Amino acid sequence: MPKLSLENLKKRAKNVKVALMDIDGVLTNGVIFHFVDSRGKLVEFKGVNSQDSIALAWLADAGIKTGFISGRQSQGMDERLKLLKARYIYQGRLDKIAVFEEICRDAGVNAAQTLYIGDDLPDIPVLRAAGLAVAVSNARPEVKAAAHHVTSRCGGQGAVREVGEFLLREQGLWQNIMSRFAP
Repeated sequence: MPKLSLENLKKRAKNVKVALMDIDGVLTNGVIFHFVDSRGKLVEFKGVNSQDSIALAWLADAGIKTGFISGRQSQGMDERLKLLKARYIYQGRLDKIAVFEEICRDAGVNAAQTLYIGDDLPDIPVLRAAGLAVAVSNARPEVKAAAHHVTSRCGGQGAVREVGEFLLREQGLWQNIMSRFAP
């Protein structure tokens, strides 16, 4: 997919009503820690960048629905995403395009009104369908090729914040956020 000019990225960003993304490698840096607890049960840990997190809450507060489509299942991540006001949380789902279509129906939007951020091969079908397709800077080459834009930041290291701020600015909502901190 050809990369869009800044002008075209801005036009598409103005139409976004639903911002969706993968979890591992986008919201997180993709590193997953495994430990065995005292009962012999495998426990999984992931980290989320606090700046990415607050951007998700700001998007939700601004009326942009946020959501996640991940092939992996994590109860801890499910709870974290609820705290960040995510409207859609789909984990353990490899049929990402089917989930994307379900979310569009539920949200009452068409694909042109969606943004999707991905990093790996299972994200490609959704990137091809989304109105604004974004790959994180450390995404696989095939994913970057399927995106309209590639972030300057890596997944789990500010990429979601970068995209979130861009959406808020282009929709004229950034000043509302800034007024909370610098009245």
